[in-house]
Amino acid sequence: MNANAGRSQPVQLLGSIRKTRISMHILPSLNGLRAFEVAARCGSFVLAGQELGVSSAAVSLQVKSLEDHLGKKLFVRKGNRISLTDAGEEIYPKLARAFGELSEAAQIVRRNKRTRQLVVSTLPALSELWLLPKALRFSEQTGVSLDIRVQEDPIDFEREAVDLRLTYGSTFYTEYRQIPLFSGIAIPVCAPAFWEQYSDPEGLLVNVPDAKLIHNKWGPSFSSEPHWSDWRLKAGNRTSDPSDPGLIVSDLSLAVSAARQEAGVALIPSILVSSDISSGSLVSPSAINLPMKKDYACVFPNARAESPTFKMFLNFLGLN
Repeated sequence: MNANAGRSQPVQLLGSIRKTRISMHILPSLNGLRAFEVAARCGSFVLAGQELGVSSAAVSLQVKSLEDHLGKKLFVRKGNRISLTDAGEEIYPKLARAFGELSEAAQIVRRNKRTRQLVVSTLPALSELWLLPKALRFSEQTGVSLDIRVQEDPIDFEREAVDLRLTYGSTFYTEYRQIPLFSGIAIPVCAPAFWEQYSDPEGLLVNVPDAKLIHNKWGPSFSSEPHWSDWRLKAGNRTSDPSDPGLIVSDLSLAVSAARQEAGVALIPSILVSSDISSGSLVSPSAINLPMKKDYACVFPNARAESPTFKMFLNFLGLN
């Protein structure tokens, strides 16, 4: 019997371990790979340094170390300008995908860690007038922390780790799940004292000067907001366009605040001013209204739908 027969398996295993260690040693530095990926994406060592929180010289040194390790030039350097070599162009897409997957994996871990927290992104108009009172009650009743971010459309769900978005319409988020929040009508609202001064029996606002009409511009992303010219046409006013533009604001909350302070009459979605009308801080002086052209909507990635905390929030909003 061969005396070495019993030793062959451990020897083979040891050889395998040694090979694994050797292969691990030939891997490039992670810092060097990251510096190369960011510099290639930004097209600049200076911008890469700003993103990584180091100097441009440090980025250049890390890339040089990676080049030495690979035995290939990855950038052509011309003063402060850099461009990818053929070797750089070959490895960059693979590294970009790899770092993207690492970022996604870290995001999943972070989300799993904060099972009692939700990140809610909302349009400015919904933040104060509709969401905030509900958010305070939800957190008080459930103990769930809400991270509320007031943002214009569009947002990046993955990059910003947003759980759900409250917005108007769904034009920007066709690939995500959507639940209508509410539809409604836009109504004129003003302070009671203002209406005492400018009232008319039929509520046609004929005594309100054009300069006292508060206009809300929703920005370049939207064209379907309610306009005073549309309201006047419905009221039977042939000269529908106001001769004086009056006060123009870019936020519904500001328009409501201006109406409360007797600055004029604002045209606001009724659901956003229901509490003001109930409390008497605002009145709606006319029965003439405009239908909103789109629904306000709750938008979210499909992967969030099964989270217990997420479901709890949807139930609280009456959406589940």
